[in-house]
Amino acid sequence: MSSTDPVLTAFASTARQVWYWLVVRGVLAVLLGVVALAWPTITAAAFVWVVGVFAVVDGVVEIVEGVRRRGTGSGATALVTMGVVSVAVGVVLLVWPGKTAVVLTWIIGFWALLYGVVQVLASVALRRATGSGWAWGVVAGVLGVVFGLLVLLNVDEGLVSIVWLLGLFAVVWGVLLVVLGLQVRSLGRRAGAAATLP
Repeated sequence: MSSTDPVLTAFASTARQVWYWLVVRGVLAVLLGVVALAWPTITAAAFVWVVGVFAVVDGVVEIVEGVRRRGTGSGATALVTMGVVSVAVGVVLLVWPGKTAVVLTWIIGFWALLYGVVQVLASVALRRATGSGWAWGVVAGVLGVVFGLLVLLNVDEGLVSIVWLLGLFAVVWGVLLVVLGLQVRSLGRRAGAAATLP
């Protein structure tokens, strides 16, 4: 005879739905970073398009992840809001690529800043779950804030310099998101195993 803990069961179910979205976002960020670091001059020329496409894709992933988390109290509203903002920023960058690099760089800087803050808030929502790896998410969010500030403070340094910053940030941030996703998966499995006790 076994007893089922509804709280642990619900958490395990949510973790199963959430972890791979974090990994997907992390992999996308790493790929963006590798492209930026490998071909900084080419990426600088296509800087607006590269960031625009990434913002749209990542925003859609965030919206889907937020919708999946609804009702769980795990930062769903923050994720959907940030997803909408990311998609909007991406669309602006793709629709008006001819705007001056300075204007677009300011947009990207503020977006990264806001992105980082929301990432921190969404990760802190997981702190009550022991072993969730929420601290990795906080670190990723702080990196986003730092990147945004660096971009805003170096707007006049030229696109190649900004692309190097983007590449380094994207790789580190992506790795952190992958680690967070794997931590959430591990925690979800443990919660699922503990939900049904003999």
